[in-house]
Order: sequence, then C-alpha cells, then structure tokens
Amino acid sequence: MIQLHHSHTGIYIKEKIINILQDYDIELDQIFSITSDNEKNMIKAIEILNDETEESQESQESLLDDEKTEDDLMEKLCVLSYEYLM
Repeated sequence: MIQLHHSHTGIYIKEKIINILQDYDIELDQIFSITSDNEKNMIKAIEILNDETEESQESQESLLDDEKTEDDLMEKLCVLSYEYLM
C-alpha cells in the first residue's frame, strides 16, 4: 500500500500506478485488467494508461513496418546491383 500525498487526480494516480509497476518490473502490456471503485479520477487514470499502451503498440508496429520497408528496399537494391554487374 502507498500513501498519496497530492491531489488524487487521474494523472497523479496514473503516475503512481506506473511507479508501482516499475518497482515490480511489470510492463503496461502485461496488465489484463484493473479493478477500481469507478470514481472519476480512477477512470481517468485508467483511460490515460490505455492511451499510453495503445500509443506504444502503434509506435512498435510502425517501427516494424519501417524495418520491413528498409529490408525490402535493401533486397531490391542488392538485386539491382547484381543485375547491373552481370
């Protein structure tokens, strides 16, 4: 259990949740569900966590797409170079 020393805003609660997860080496994408009392500040904290998780996943997918594009380009360049040398 932790004590909250500041106003219990959604952002502050989200930061505390992140700190606890980091203390236990838990990643956001490992969280399956969160149980709360459905107060507005808790709902807001969970919404922010969801948004950050979605942004992180989209960013990782974008990086994978970029890597595939780079690999495809390099492969095409190698084939063109080989054909030019022949």
